[in-house]
Amino acid sequence: MSLNAAPTRRRKGLPRPVVYTLAVIGLLAAASAGWQLFKPKAPKDPYRTEQVQQGDITRSVSASGSLQALVQVDVGSQISGQIIKVLADFNDQVRAGQLLAILDPQTYVSRVRQGEAQIVANQAQVAQAQAQAAEARAAYNRTRSLYDQGIVARAALETAEAAWKSTQANIQAARASVTQSRAALASTRTDLARTRIVAPIDGVIINRSIEPGQTVAASLSAPVLFQIANDLSKLEVKISVDEADIGQVREGQTVRFTVDAFPDDTYTGVVTQVRKQPETESNVVAYIVIAQAENPGGKLMPGMTANADIVIQQLSGVLKVPAAALRWNPPDQQPQAARRGAGPAVGPGGPPGGGFRQGGGQRQGGAMGARLLDDLDLDAGQRKKAEAILAEARTKALAKASGDPAARRQAMRQMTQDVLARLEPILKPAQKDKLVALRARMAAGGGRGQGGMTSGLVYVLREGKPTAVPVRVGASDGSFTQIVGPLKAGDQVIVGGGPKAKPKAAQGGPMGGGVRVRM
Repeated sequence: MSLNAAPTRRRKGLPRPVVYTLAVIGLLAAASAGWQLFKPKAPKDPYRTEQVQQGDITRSVSASGSLQALVQVDVGSQISGQIIKVLADFNDQVRAGQLLAILDPQTYVSRVRQGEAQIVANQAQVAQAQAQAAEARAAYNRTRSLYDQGIVARAALETAEAAWKSTQANIQAARASVTQSRAALASTRTDLARTRIVAPIDGVIINRSIEPGQTVAASLSAPVLFQIANDLSKLEVKISVDEADIGQVREGQTVRFTVDAFPDDTYTGVVTQVRKQPETESNVVAYIVIAQAENPGGKLMPGMTANADIVIQQLSGVLKVPAAALRWNPPDQQPQAARRGAGPAVGPGGPPGGGFRQGGGQRQGGAMGARLLDDLDLDAGQRKKAEAILAEARTKALAKASGDPAARRQAMRQMTQDVLARLEPILKPAQKDKLVALRARMAAGGGRGQGGMTSGLVYVLREGKPTAVPVRVGASDGSFTQIVGPLKAGDQVIVGGGPKAKPKAAQGGPMGGGVRVRM
């Protein structure tokens, strides 16, 4: 072995499993990066749309209530006594006149016997009075015969006559005592009969509050022993309706309700009564509405809580859109002041148009003019022409308006229509679309039109851009709203999404119509 040979060096490195693991991780990272690079990108800020549908719309008033029997009778006791027997229990079907319970009758049996004896005694008094009357009559006849013969004086005759009439009065008094005793006996027998508690109507016993051996005290009021519901095949729904909704409720309207015991079942009834008596609780005023409903299978029970919907209006086969479609607006068609969250724009000399805010009518016209200029996003040249149109229209409107507020409002409405018509020729296509939306919003604030419908506005996508479509708006159930217009079933309306509003720099200088400040 050579002493000059160099020692062998062992190469140091990572273990093979670690190398393989790192390689796999690198491949996965590269694949993920490639997928992120080449995968199709989702459209930025997509619009959310839903179809116009044809179907039913139901307007309703929601309220809560409770179930109760149509006829419910409290069976009580008019007399006091101890219960010796109870012959009916909960849920028993009973017939009118059926014996339900018995009070101890011994006291009243004794009173009946005492009354019968009193009648016999009074009848004996009648017989005695009759005998005395017969004797007095005979004495009177003898005295009169002697008086006719001149044997006795007239005073003796008068005394005999008075004695006879007195005995006749005694007969009448004795007979009255007999009648009185018979009446007392009849009352006692009635009380005796009342020891037998019977059902006054056919029905089902829904409550029993007595037990054998219990003492009933009826000195002040009749205690309730049983409660009988006449017919549980039909029930009454007692609904508490808020005062804000009661004006829409009428007799004959349909009521749909559910109960917590059977949440999957829906029951139907009819409003039979709208009570005018208010009920106030915690400063909240409500009115009671009574509805009658069938009880199929007898599943419903008195006292259950009902979650009721009173159907105010029901439309079938109408065009309807999601309610969100009528609330959605493109960001660029919101008023600039609303987008900024600021107050109205003003310049050094006041709002655009010069002197818009001086006087009641001028203030209203100035505010309207400022909103028009903001909503339409006019450039400097358009703004100058628009301000001239607004000033001329305002002057004419104020000349026509009198001191009557109604006439002034009418003049301002007419001025608005004139201004919109004169502005349209100077607008660009995009601004004209905004003008259509502006007109629709103004019409929607003008109250109900024919058939109780108002004006509204929805947007549809045309060439990738939202386009305003004026419609007539009718009933709504909260989720969908009836419309009448150029749309048809299957059309897609925008309900949300879209690009966010871009902040705009405040216009200033001579061309911008003044500096804008927050109020």
